Amino acid sequence: MCHRYWGPAPTRPHTCSLRSGCHVTCDMPPVLRAPRCNPALPVRQRPDVSLAHMSPFIDRGADLARITAAWERLAAGGGPVAVTVVGEAGMGKTRLLREAVAAIGPARLLVGTARADGAAPHDWFAAATAETDPPDGTDERLWRLLRQEPDSAPAPLPDGALLRGAMRTLRRLAADGPVLIAVDDLHWLDPESLALWSELAAAWDLPALLLAAGRPPEEARHPAAAARVLARLGGARDATAIDLRPLTAAETGTLLGGAVPPATARAVHRRTGGNPFWVKELAAAGAATAPLPGRLASLVRARLAGEDEHAWRLARGLALLGERTATATAAAVLGADLLERALPRLTAAGVIRRDGAALRFPHALMREAFAATALPAEAEAVHRAALDAALAAGDDPATAAHAAALGETALAATAADRTAARQLAAWHTESAQRTAETALAAAPDHTGLLATAGQAALLTGDHIAARVHFGHLAAVGDDRERCLAHLRLAETAWHQGRIADQWRHLETAEALAAPGSAEHGRCLTGRAQAMVRAADYPGLPALCDRADALLERHGLHTQRRSIAISRATALYYLGDTEAAVRTLHQVWRDAEADGDLRKLGRAVNNLLAAQLADLPEPQAWRLFDRAVAAVGDLGMASWGGKITRVGGDAAIGFGDLDRAWDLLSARARIEPDPHERAVLAAKAGLLALERDDPDEAERLCREGLDLVAGMDQGWVVTYPHWLAAAIAARRGDRAELDAAVRAYRDAVPPDLHRLREPRVIEVARLALDRGAEPDAVRRFLTDCLGTVPAPGSSPYADLMWMEARVRRGDWAGALALFDGAAAAGQAYQRSTARSLAAEAARRLGDREAALAHATEAVALLRRWPGPRRTAAEAALAALAPAPLTGALTARETEVLRAAAAGGSNRQIAAALGISQRTVEVHMSRLLAKTGTASRTELVARYLQDA
Repeated sequence: MCHRYWGPAPTRPHTCSLRSGCHVTCDMPPVLRAPRCNPALPVRQRPDVSLAHMSPFIDRGADLARITAAWERLAAGGGPVAVTVVGEAGMGKTRLLREAVAAIGPARLLVGTARADGAAPHDWFAAATAETDPPDGTDERLWRLLRQEPDSAPAPLPDGALLRGAMRTLRRLAADGPVLIAVDDLHWLDPESLALWSELAAAWDLPALLLAAGRPPEEARHPAAAARVLARLGGARDATAIDLRPLTAAETGTLLGGAVPPATARAVHRRTGGNPFWVKELAAAGAATAPLPGRLASLVRARLAGEDEHAWRLARGLALLGERTATATAAAVLGADLLERALPRLTAAGVIRRDGAALRFPHALMREAFAATALPAEAEAVHRAALDAALAAGDDPATAAHAAALGETALAATAADRTAARQLAAWHTESAQRTAETALAAAPDHTGLLATAGQAALLTGDHIAARVHFGHLAAVGDDRERCLAHLRLAETAWHQGRIADQWRHLETAEALAAPGSAEHGRCLTGRAQAMVRAADYPGLPALCDRADALLERHGLHTQRRSIAISRATALYYLGDTEAAVRTLHQVWRDAEADGDLRKLGRAVNNLLAAQLADLPEPQAWRLFDRAVAAVGDLGMASWGGKITRVGGDAAIGFGDLDRAWDLLSARARIEPDPHERAVLAAKAGLLALERDDPDEAERLCREGLDLVAGMDQGWVVTYPHWLAAAIAARRGDRAELDAAVRAYRDAVPPDLHRLREPRVIEVARLALDRGAEPDAVRRFLTDCLGTVPAPGSSPYADLMWMEARVRRGDWAGALALFDGAAAAGQAYQRSTARSLAAEAARRLGDREAALAHATEAVALLRRWPGPRRTAAEAALAALAPAPLTGALTARETEVLRAAAAGGSNRQIAAALGISQRTVEVHMSRLLAKTGTASRTELVARYLQDA
C-alpha cells in the first residue's frame, strides 16, 4: 500500500498561526501570522503580539504561569515538554496560547491552526511552515507534498514515508532548540496531522515545548485519534494538563467591564455558563439579559449545520424541556426512538452533554437558541406532555416551568412558591431568587414569591432587587407581611449604607407589630442588630432580655440565636469579654449543628472580631481557618466580606503585610455588599501604598469613592477618603493633601467622626508628616472631633503628638510620649513610634537608645516589605557604628589585634619585627583615630566590635 499525491493540492490552509477567523464555526478572532523559518537564522524573532486592544485576561494567570514554567524547564535542558490545554469552544484556549507566546517570546516558533471546514492532509504542517524556508538536507518533493503544494509528477511513496519525513524535517527546524511547537484547535486536525502530533509526543529527545489546545476528544472530528494524541502528550516525560474552567460570576462581571450590577453579572454568567466568548458576544450585542439576538442564535445553532430533522427535532424538544432534563423524562416526553437515533449526534456536536442520568445543555444560551426555533404547536405539545409528567411525579420545578409556558399562571405560581422556598431553605439562594422572579413576571403580587425573592436577593448581595421585592411586598401584603417587609428593608438599607432609611423602616415595622406578638419579637431583634451596628451598647443587654423572653414564648429559636449574638457583642464592648466569647462559641456550635448559616456566619464574624487579635498568632490563624471552614462556601458568600476583613485586620496587627493584602484584595474583587466592598477596597488600597503600588491604590480609591456616593454610613464613607488623603500625602502635593483632608472632614457630620477618632487622628498625622501647618491640623481636629485630643488620651493621639514634637525639635517631649504611642494596635504604628523615638534619642546624643529603638523598628516590620521598612532599615544603618578598624592602616590593625590578645608593647614589637618605640607611636595614633581615652577602652571597643 502506498500514499500518492494526486494532482493539485486543495486550497491552502490559512496561515494565521493561532486562529483563522473566516469560518462561521470559528469562535475567536485572528491573532498571529505563522512564522517564517530559515535554519540558517533563528526560526523567528519575538512575535508581534500586541495585546493592548484585547479584553482583560481574566483569571488565567495561573494557567499561563504553568506554560511559562514548562518553557523554563525545557530551556534548562531536556525535552520534549508537553502542555495540553483542553476546554469547550470559547473558553479561552486561543487567548491563552497567544498570551503564552507573548510571555515566552521564543526565538524559534512553529505554530498552526486546524481548519473546521475543508480539512486536508498535513494541514498543520502546511500552516506551521507557511512562511518558512526548507531546512538544509530536506527533499524538495517531500517538502512540497507536506506543504500541500502542486506537484506536476506525483510518485508513489512507501507507507509512512511522509510521516517519517515530516518528523525529520521538524527535527531539522528545531535544531538544538529550544523551540515552541503549537497547535490550536487540535480537535479539527486531519488524520495525518494527528499522526504527526502523536509522533512528536513520543519523541525522546526533541528540544521542544509541545503546546496543544483543543476541545475534549469526544467533540473532535476524529475522536479516537484525538484522544490518542492527548494521551501520548499526557504521557510525556514532562507533561502538564490544563483544563480550562468557566469564569465565576464575579469574573464574568470583570470581563463585562464597567460598573456592572452584580445581578446583571449573575444573569450573564447563568446564560453563558461562564464561557468567556459568549460573555463578550452578549456584551457586544447589548443583550446581557435580553432575548438572544439572531446573529448569536445562528452562531449557536451552527453546530448542527448539515444534520437531519431528527437531530433538530430532538434539540428543540430538549430545549423546551429545560437546561437539564432527566434522560427518562426526555424519553417519555419526546420518545425513546428519537432519543436513541439523534442523541449521539447532539453529544458529538457538543450541543448536549450527558450528566449521569440527565442530559444538559452546556449553557443557557444553547438552550435558548434551539427553543426559539420551535413552532407554537410543537412547543405546546411538548410543554403539555411535560406538565402531565411533572404533575404525576410531583415535580414542582418542572410543573412551574411548563405551567408558565402554557399560561396556567396560578398553577405555575403555586409550584414556583414551593420550589423557591425549598431552594432557599437549602441555601440555594441564586436558584431561589431566579425561580421566584421568573414566576413573579406573571404573578407580580404573589406575597410568598415576593418574600422569597427578596430574602434570596438579600442573601446573594443583590440589594437592589431585595429593595424592589420587599418594597412591593410592603405595598401589597397584610400587616404581618408588611411588618416583615419593612424589617428586611431596614436590613437592606444598612447594607447599602443608608442609615437614616434603616431607622425609618425599623420604626415602620414596629408600628405594624402588635405588642407581644411574634412580629414584635422580630422587631426587637432587628432593633438590637441596628444598635450593635451603631455601637450603642449600654442599653442593649436589657433590650435583648426583653426580646429573648418574647421569642421564647413564640418558639422562635432561630431568632433567639440572633438576640444572643447581639447581647454577646454588647457584653464584649462593655468589658465582659469572657461571657461574650463563651456565648458566641455556644451559638457557633448550635447554629452549625442546625445548619443555620445566617446565624453561624454572624456568630463566627463577631467572635473573630472579639478574640482574634488578642490570641497568639498561631492560635489566631487556627481559629480563623476553623471559622472559615465552619461557615463554608455558602456562608462565606454572605458573611465572607466581614470575616475576611477581621482576618485582614488581624494580619495587619501581627505585621504580616502579604497575608493582609492577599485576604483583603482578593475579597474586594468579589464582595457583593456595597458598603463592605467599599471598606475592603479602601483597606486594600492603604496596603497597596505600603507595598509601593500607588497605581493600584488609586484604582481602589476611585472604586471606594464611587461606592460610598450617596451613603450616610459614617464609618464606611470615611474609609476611601482616608485612602485619598494617604495617596495625596505620598505624592507630597500640599494642595492635593489639603483638599483631601477637607474632603475627609466634610464627608460625614462631626458626631460620626467622633465614633472613629483614631481614624481622624491618623489623617491629621499624615498631614503633619507632610508639613501641614500645625494650626490647620488643629482646626481639622476641632472641626471633626470638637476638640484636639490631648497627649496621653490614646495611643493614636500620643503618636500624632510625638510626630509633631519631632517636627518642631522637641526631642525630650517626643520621648516622653513614647510609652503611650508604643501601645498602638498595629505593628507598623508601633514601628513608627520606635522610629520617632530613635530620631529623638539620636538628637539628644543617646546613641545606644537610638540604636535600640531603630533596631526594634526594623524588627516590627520584618514581614512588612515596602518603603516603610526600607526607610527604617536606612535609619538603622545610619546609626550603626563603623568598624573600629575601618580608618586604620594595616600595620595599626596588626598592633591593635596584638594588644587585644594581651601583648605588651615589647611583646608586640617582637612579634611584628618592629621597635618598641614604633609600637608606642602606633598606639598613640590608635587612641587618636578611635577617639578612645585609654588602651583599656581601645581594646574593649575592639573586642566589642569583634
